[in-house]
Amino acid sequence: MKIFGYSLKSLIPGFVATVALAAVGGVVVLGFVLAGAISVAATWPDPKILYYTLHTTFKNSVWWRAAEDVPGDLDDEGRIALGAQHYANACAKCHGGPGLGQNPQALAMRPRPQHLPAVVDQFSDGELHYILNSGVRMSAMPAWPTYGREDEIWNVVAFIRQLPEMTAEEYTGLLQDRTLAATPEIPYGERGPVIDNGIDDAPGQERWPREEYGYFAPSTEWRDFAIQGDVVQRCAACHGADGSGEATNGRAPNLTVLSSDYITDALTDYASGARRSGIMQIVATNLSTEQRVRLGEYYDSLPDVRAPGTVDGDIALGREIATTGKVLAAVPACVTCHNNDEVGSGPVASLDVPNLAGQSPIYIRQQLELFAAGQRQGGAPWTPMTYIASNLSTDEMDAVASYFAAEEPGQVIEAQDRLADANIEAGLDVVERVCDECHTVAGLGSQSGDVPNLTMQGPDYIHQQLVKFREDIRPNSQMGQTAKQLSMEELSNAAAYFGNLPATGVGRDIDAELAAAGSDIAQYGIEDQNVPACLTCHGPNPTEEISILPRLHGQNYVYLNERLDQFAGDSGNDLYALSPMHRIATRMTGEQREAVAAWFSVQEPLVKDVSAR
Repeated sequence: MKIFGYSLKSLIPGFVATVALAAVGGVVVLGFVLAGAISVAATWPDPKILYYTLHTTFKNSVWWRAAEDVPGDLDDEGRIALGAQHYANACAKCHGGPGLGQNPQALAMRPRPQHLPAVVDQFSDGELHYILNSGVRMSAMPAWPTYGREDEIWNVVAFIRQLPEMTAEEYTGLLQDRTLAATPEIPYGERGPVIDNGIDDAPGQERWPREEYGYFAPSTEWRDFAIQGDVVQRCAACHGADGSGEATNGRAPNLTVLSSDYITDALTDYASGARRSGIMQIVATNLSTEQRVRLGEYYDSLPDVRAPGTVDGDIALGREIATTGKVLAAVPACVTCHNNDEVGSGPVASLDVPNLAGQSPIYIRQQLELFAAGQRQGGAPWTPMTYIASNLSTDEMDAVASYFAAEEPGQVIEAQDRLADANIEAGLDVVERVCDECHTVAGLGSQSGDVPNLTMQGPDYIHQQLVKFREDIRPNSQMGQTAKQLSMEELSNAAAYFGNLPATGVGRDIDAELAAAGSDIAQYGIEDQNVPACLTCHGPNPTEEISILPRLHGQNYVYLNERLDQFAGDSGNDLYALSPMHRIATRMTGEQREAVAAWFSVQEPLVKDVSAR
């Protein structure tokens, strides 16, 4: 047998020699590595061949992977201003600024960080985005501190693009301290509990060893602004002297319309990594517990003002969605929760609901986009916004943002009554015709208890569930088939009928010990299983304030237990698109679910308003 004219036998010695040389070379290299013979010192510049190899690899790698979808508003002044603040905080220390050099510490790095004002024109916008997002291995260039925040990265790209033409005076003008009427010093005070912030976490990525890297808050920064106590001045750089977001033309949120509890909780979520932001996580992890609380109190004490910025949205359409919702998509009215009437600072503060009237339209739209993309969660146990936002078109997002921005800050906004024209007597006809067999005209459910007691619920909740059955958003073959036979008017009438019945419990024998075991779970949750207290959402105040939350007090035990088991099953995640119950129920054992169902079933039904329409 011949290969390229040579016999196989004649090639064997050469092959053996090649393998031997490779083995010897490997041993030599391994020896150098193990002996520490190769210097890793950054004292001297890299050899030219190494520099050329690394830099060429870097340039070509970035070119291949550059982002293609570049926003068309990179010249927006708000983007540039917000990007400037992050650049000054995190980038300028190494890369310098327009008319300003690099500090000696940066120049001592190997490879040296590039002076961006001089080289930024060598990169496209997409390439700059990739570098900021992904970082550069074997250099000091970090990846963006979190994932999924394209909006923040593009803000920095927008600013960096201005560097070649920007003067030192223009740059420092963007960064100068805001003139505050009174600059309260918020001392570091008690550090508070250490928070595991998970800032390095990414999907499918394991953390580095704890003994080498500490992912905790409070942390330290290049400039320990938190320890120095000048945190308000730091916040004002983006949020403005009055807290409205004027410094970045509405790219940063208007803090004056938010409650102190909401601001404190948001900062805590940023510090823990529950809420992701490459900018805010860096800031929040520096703050002590006391400073997060004091900042919330400070901004809550400022006069409510309307945020700057505009979005080209249809305000009339926004008002319709905000006050009525999208019925066929089972999207509730925004003001069901965001009505400024104690929500977010009163009875349902635990749901972390922000006030929106007077908020920046740019910020509202940005958050809706993040929710729709599944990139924003938070520390609250109930986060329906992913479902809601994903059922809004871009035009509808703009409309909602424009509507709330135009409203007076602090104004109480009432939801429109979807069932204002419903006829209770006509609803009785529908119930007698199609509902009586299972739910009974009295609405109490079946003798066995496996059918829900509808007298517990208000008309809004029942109507929303009927629409979900009709549109297959809440899968149930029997209820889906029934709801599809009825017109929307008949659904409204049936909901009005059941919803206006007085709440009536059905006394059944329930094991007292089992019910007692469910008491703590319902009232306090199970901390080590990350199960929130059931009453966070299903208590008297939340269900009164938010009409689409189901009331469970006095509900049939068998139905509740079966429902929890459904949520815990594989299909539970699709049973109710607005609900976190699949996630919660799967964290509970079967015995715990039984206990919770038993406890609720023996409670007195919550009083509801049954005034006739």
